Amino acid sequence: MASKTPKFDIAIGKVFDSLSPHERICNECGKNFRIESGDVELLKKLRVCLPRQCPRCRMRRRMAMMANILQYYRKDCAAHPNEKAISQMDDAIPFKVYDNNFWWSPDTWDAISFGKKYNPEIPFDEQWKELLREVPHMAIERFNKNIINSEYTADSYDVKNCYLSSSVGLSENISYGVWVAYSQDSADCLRIDHAQYSYEITDSDHIYKSKYVRLSTNCTNSAFLFDCHNCQNCFGCVNLRNKNYCFFNEQLTKEEYRKRIESIDLGSRSVIEEYTHKFNEFIKEKGIYKALRMKKSPGAVGDYLNDCKNCVDVFCAASFQFILTLYKSENVRHASDIFGANDSMDVTLFGPGESCYNVIEGLYVNKVISSYFAQNCFETEYCYECIDCKYCFGCSGLKKKKFCIFNVQYTEEEYWRVVDEIKTGLVEAGTYGEFPPLKDSFFYYHDTYAYAMMPLSREEAIAARAKWRDEETKVDTKGIPAISYTDIPDNIKDVKDDILEKAIVCKETGKPFRLTPWELGFYREQKIPIPVVCPQERLLNRFRSRNSSYELYESKCAQCGRDIQTTYNPVKGLRVYCEQCYQAEMI
Repeated sequence: MASKTPKFDIAIGKVFDSLSPHERICNECGKNFRIESGDVELLKKLRVCLPRQCPRCRMRRRMAMMANILQYYRKDCAAHPNEKAISQMDDAIPFKVYDNNFWWSPDTWDAISFGKKYNPEIPFDEQWKELLREVPHMAIERFNKNIINSEYTADSYDVKNCYLSSSVGLSENISYGVWVAYSQDSADCLRIDHAQYSYEITDSDHIYKSKYVRLSTNCTNSAFLFDCHNCQNCFGCVNLRNKNYCFFNEQLTKEEYRKRIESIDLGSRSVIEEYTHKFNEFIKEKGIYKALRMKKSPGAVGDYLNDCKNCVDVFCAASFQFILTLYKSENVRHASDIFGANDSMDVTLFGPGESCYNVIEGLYVNKVISSYFAQNCFETEYCYECIDCKYCFGCSGLKKKKFCIFNVQYTEEEYWRVVDEIKTGLVEAGTYGEFPPLKDSFFYYHDTYAYAMMPLSREEAIAARAKWRDEETKVDTKGIPAISYTDIPDNIKDVKDDILEKAIVCKETGKPFRLTPWELGFYREQKIPIPVVCPQERLLNRFRSRNSSYELYESKCAQCGRDIQTTYNPVKGLRVYCEQCYQAEMI
C-alpha cells in the first residue's frame, strides 16, 4: 500500500538512521539525560522526533496543562455576553471559554465554524496557537458523564454532590478530594479508593470511619496510621499488619484501648495538633518506608505500579484497585497516572490507550500525538479537547469529525497531502511530537498538577515563562463578614451555625474561604475541628507529605546497605528498606 505521507516517511526515516542510545542535553533545565535502547525502540515505533527535553521537563509541560489545585474563578462566558462561567481560568488568561453545559451540548455550537485554512507561509505553531485562542474551551475540564450537583469539580465523571474536587469517579459526597474513586462521605483526601466516612486520607484504599491515614489498606475506626494494613481500632500506629486495639503500636485490650481513646478529644484542634506532632515524631523513630511499591510488574522501573509489564520510569499505574481487573499496562516509558496504556511514551493521566506520545488526559485513544483532553480518538495529532474524532491535525473542540486541519474540513486525499507537508516541516525543525512549553498552558502554573508535583517559586516560574497570578495584598471577602482563624472555636462542639455566613481568613495564606453546610455537618458528625487553612493549601500540604515528584533516586537500604532505587529523597534521612528487608520486617 502506498504511503499516505511519503515526504514525512523519508524525513522521519533520516532521524532514525544509525540511531543508538546516547546522551543529550535538555534545552530547558540544561541537565544531561540519556536516550536508552528502550526509548529508541518506542520512538521508532511511534515515529516522532527525538525529545529535546529531559523526561522530568517533558512531564512538567504536560502536568502544567491540568489545573487540579481546586482553584476556580469567574470568567466571561463567550457563549453568553455579560455572564460569567465558573472556570479554571480567569479573565486575564487570553483563552475563551464556554460554560460546560453549552460546550458539551451537541446542538448549540460546532467548533468547525472557527476553522482557518492552513497557510504554508506561516509556521504551524503560530497558526495552531491562534486557533487555540479563538476556539472556546471548556470552562472546567471534565468529562460529560453523570455530573450531578457537582459544579465545582474537574476531570471527573459519575459523581454526585461533590465539591471543590478533581479527578473523582464513581463517588458521592466528596469535598476537597483529588484522585478519588468509589468513595462516599469523605473530605480532604488524596489518592483514595473505596473510602467512606473518612477524613485526611492519602494513598490508601478501603478505609472506613478513619482520620489522618497514609499508605494504608483495609483499615476501620482508626486515626493516625502510616503504612498499616488490615487494622481496626488503632491509633498512632506505623507498619502494623492485622492488628486490633493498638495505641502507638502498643497492643492493648479492648477495654484499655477504649479508655485511652475516650480520653482524647479529637474534636479539638489543639489536641489534633498535639497528636499530629507526636505521630510524626513516632514515624521518624519507628517508621519503615518501602523503597518502591510494585506488584506483579515484571521488567518495571518506577513506583506505585500494579500489573505492569516492561514499564520504565513510570509512576502510579493502575493505582486504584477497581481498575486492576480491567486494564493493565505494557511497554510504556516516562509516564505517570496511567491505566491500560500500551506501547506509549510520555503520557500522563492516560488510559486506556495505545501507541500514543506526549498526551495528557487521553481516554480510549489510539495513535494520538502531542494532544490534550482527547476522548475516543484515533490518529489525531496536536488536538485539544477533541471527542470521537479520527484523522484530525491541529484541531480544537471538535466532536465526531475526521479529516480536519485547523478545524477546517478536507477531503481524505487533500487531508493527507497537507498533513504530509506539515509533519515534514516539523520533523525538519526537530519538534514533531513535542508538547507545548509552559508559556502556552491555559492555566496559572500554581493552579496546576505540575505545581503540586514539581513546585516552582514565582521567580522560577516567570523565568520559565509560565503564567503566574499575583495575589492581591488586600483580603477581599466580597462583602461577607471575615473571621480570623484565631477566632474559630478550638472544638467543633462549640462552633455555631453562623460560621456558614462568614469568610475564614486562612492561617497560612491569608486567603478567605467558606464552609458549606454539608461540610459543617460532616465535621460535627465525625468530630473534626474546623480547619483554619484554606482547601487549596490543605491539598498542597497533602502533596508535600508524600515522597518525591515522580523521580527515582539512587540510595542504600537502611537495613542491609545494598544499592536501591527509591522515590524518597535520601537527604530526608528516612528509614527506606529494600523489598526483601521490608517484607522480612512486616511478616
